[in-house]
Amino acid sequence: MLVSSSLIVEKALSNTGSIAEQIRALFETLTPTERKVGRVLLANYPVAGLETIAQLALRSDVSGPTVLRLISKLGYDSYTSFQTALRDELEVRLQSPLVRHDPAQLQGDNDFLLGYAARITQLMQDTVTHLPRAEFDGVVDMLGERKHRIWLLGGRLTDPLAAYLCHHLKVVRADVVHLRGLPTSWADSLVDMGKHDVLVIFDIRRYWDGALSIAEMAAQRKVNVLLFTDQWLSPVSRVARFTLAAHTAGPAGWDSNTPLMLLVDAVIAALNTRHWGAISDRLQEVEAMRARLGEGSAQTGE
Repeated sequence: MLVSSSLIVEKALSNTGSIAEQIRALFETLTPTERKVGRVLLANYPVAGLETIAQLALRSDVSGPTVLRLISKLGYDSYTSFQTALRDELEVRLQSPLVRHDPAQLQGDNDFLLGYAARITQLMQDTVTHLPRAEFDGVVDMLGERKHRIWLLGGRLTDPLAAYLCHHLKVVRADVVHLRGLPTSWADSLVDMGKHDVLVIFDIRRYWDGALSIAEMAAQRKVNVLLFTDQWLSPVSRVARFTLAAHTAGPAGWDSNTPLMLLVDAVIAALNTRHWGAISDRLQEVEAMRARLGEGSAQTGE
């Protein structure tokens, strides 16, 4: 029964998006006081939503009826139903693949690969549908600003994505660093960060404390934190200036990095499109240097 209920909740989230995504999607249509509640919910997600109406209203500096109006706009007929949905979502975001795994989920496909590809395609479509364009444009603008130094950090399964984005950024701009090693070694880099720096963090469920720690310390130093995460939102979203959330709940229990890769490639493509003048000049120099370095030695591929 636990697996079945988990899959039901994940399917519902794929169709509607997480509550955080719903708030972001509605944000521009909210009244100024409703936005105050929305900001508190997003900045303290999901804990703030599990407080009482009175506590959330006090934290947001609004009235109780304002909280209820926002809840109604999100599609919930009561604060109780809103909190129930939030608790269900919280349970799903903390589950391991052992709990999420359903042996029968893909066994009905005559062509396993085709069925799997269809499900991943749906995840990518859900990602694009629920992603606020202002968040995407904000990430592209921050990474394209030449005065910013860029630092990238990934988790156990997402560090290859951080490295991939780092390699592309190094080709098109200067001052890009991929943070590696033990968390204690990050202090050497963190001490050099300031208001003209950007820290890009990849963090998906089950979220790791190290990402939040460095994000909070970076934010205290006025660093712009950019987050790549899943639809349940890493705790890093509390301090992130812009957040790109992918729908990652893959078939058969394991989450998929493919939707995150879609966002990474889209960011790279957008950067090339919007800043092609400066990038093309740099690429010409890079290619000329590569040609000279390759003389008399074996070339390596991309």
